[in-house]
Parts: sequence; C-alpha cells; structure tokens
Amino acid sequence: MSRSVVVIGGGLIELSAALHLRRADAGVRVTVLERAHVGAAASGASAAGVRVMGRDPAERALALESLKRWPDLDRELEGRTGYRRGGGLRVALDDDEWRQVPRTVAEQRADGVPLELVDAATARRLAPGLAPDCRGAVHCPIDGQAEALATVRAFAAAARRAGARLEEGVDAGALVAEGGRLVAVVGKDGQRRPCDVAIVAAGSWSGPLLATVGVKLPLRGRPLQILLTDSAPPALASVLGCFGRPLSLKQLADGAYLIGGGWPARIVDEAANRWEVLDDSVRGSLDVARSVFPPLIERTLARSWAGIEAFTPDDLPVLGPVSGTNGLLVAAGFSGHGFALVPAVGDILARLALDLDPLRHLWSGLGARFPS
Repeated sequence: MSRSVVVIGGGLIELSAALHLRRADAGVRVTVLERAHVGAAASGASAAGVRVMGRDPAERALALESLKRWPDLDRELEGRTGYRRGGGLRVALDDDEWRQVPRTVAEQRADGVPLELVDAATARRLAPGLAPDCRGAVHCPIDGQAEALATVRAFAAAARRAGARLEEGVDAGALVAEGGRLVAVVGKDGQRRPCDVAIVAAGSWSGPLLATVGVKLPLRGRPLQILLTDSAPPALASVLGCFGRPLSLKQLADGAYLIGGGWPARIVDEAANRWEVLDDSVRGSLDVARSVFPPLIERTLARSWAGIEAFTPDDLPVLGPVSGTNGLLVAAGFSGHGFALVPAVGDILARLALDLDPLRHLWSGLGARFPS
C-alpha cells in the first residue's frame, strides 16, 4: 500500500519537501495544505539571499550543500528563480571591527566556507561606491541572491508537475496521534486527512499546531522589514553586508536596490499574517544602507513590506523527527535565514519521511532540541 504524507504550509521548504518526496517515490501520495496561497507568508516576502558566509556552525554544512544546488536549480525545476551568484561582501568601517575579522574568517574556513580577506581597494572594485572609510572586507564568491516570488512559483509548479497535490485555502487545525504514531491531520473545516507522515513546516504557526499533540516548540513570530528603492543603472553585483551594522543590500536585475538586515516591523494580527512597517525602522535601515553604500542617497524609496518569520530562542531552526510521535517531522524556526537552505532541507525531509538515508551529517546540530 502506498504511503501518504501531508505537508503543512505552502512556503518554499514545504514545496521543496513535496517535490523531493514525489521524485524519490512516485507512489507516495503527497498533499500540501496552505492556509492562504503558496508563498503568502515569509517565503514570498523574503529578501532571498543565498549565502553561507556568517552562518552559525550548526548550519554551515547544510548551507554549503544547498549552495551547490542553486546554480542548477532553474534547470532542475524547469522554472525561473532569478538566481545570480555575484558573491557576498561584508565590509568593516572602523579599525576595531577590522581587527576582529581574521578570527571569524579562520573559523569559517575551517568548516569549508570559501572566504577571502580583501583590502579596501579590492572591496571598492568589487562594490564601486563603498563608503570611503571602508577598512576592508570579507568576500565569499559562492554567495548570491534570487527572487523570492519567482522561486516560490518555480517550486510550486515543479511540485505539481511531479504529482504533489497543493490545497490552498485549507487551514490545518490539529494533528491526530494514536498509540505514539501520527495518523491524521484535521483541517479547521473539520475534514480529517489520514496520513502515515505529517511534516509541520508552517513557520510561526507551527507551534500551536504541534501543541495539539503535546509538543512544545518555543517559536516567536517576528516581522522583518524589507525596503525597495527605485531603479538605477547596474552598479552592485555582490550582496553587501557590514560588520556591526544590520544590513543586507542587493541590486536586483531591474536596477532597484533591496534593503534588509533584520529591521523589525510590527505584528498587527499574527493569525491573519497582518503586519505594519515602522517609520523608525525605515529611517534606520536607510541611514545604515546609505552610510555603507553612499550611492543610495540618490535613490528614493519605492515600496516597503514585511514577512512574519518564526524565531527560536537560539535563532537556529528545529529540523527532524519529533521524539515520542512516530511519523511526525518538523522544520520550523529558520529565524530569517532559511531561504538559501530550501533545496537541501526539502531533500532531508523527504528522506526522513520515506525512511531513506537522512543525510544526518548535514543537520545533526539542528535536531529536535526543543520538542517534547
């Protein structure tokens, strides 16, 4: 008898899991339940950075594995993600910051992250227009960027073509476990969907759902702000960051600049995915971006938005099976940096659901640290 898997959430990790499940076993029945429409929450609102530089040691192997797949992802998905590998550049603007850089570079290199220290002149060649007080930078040639909504659409189309069923407008209300095994997912419409495995990857809404089977996962929803400027001639190929200042700056294919870095918005209604951009955050983000990359002074703000991200107490995701409930997998709490990990995380979840080699060496440090 064929296996049935219900994937809860319609973001990128869930779509990647559904795709990998069908590719690994054409007989498995895969249903994705999304409360609104695919990509409506954090995945579609993401700044879409694809990086390994600066990650926690527990995530580095997973990020390196994912970054191997990004250059071929358009071909693999038969769709467009907007991926570009322009490198990542993190600059230091004062002497104290610059003196501390070699230590963090050595630590990351020891884990296989290809970083290089560059002087101020080289940094300005990589990113013309950098602030004159730049002391130097760290360059990661394999970092890059993609387009959030384009990537969501590409994964969704590929999952559908592979045979996964995507049910939009279906809000999962409860998990059902019997005798220590997950047996069904019940929608808020009352419909019961029997399954052999459930994958809970519903972002900040994962906690209440897991609580229905007694699993406590300390997630906190945090809305992160993104700013978009008007278009300008091409000038910045790298993804630009800065030591000691919250910044993630990219120039998109159409010339607009995308500015992130973890600046907060305000939750209006978390259950309804409603948020509000804060004027202080907008001003603060623009001030930092312009101080690091002065050409932005000439740009005007075209649009702003936010995505509610699920954060854990240690800012690292929980990934893997839930102890005490067979057939229950969780992938949640990516804390604003899960976009780049999507190819490998989806593969891992599919392998776990199908009892295949789970590639545990990639995620052993991200196991179920909190669920109980």
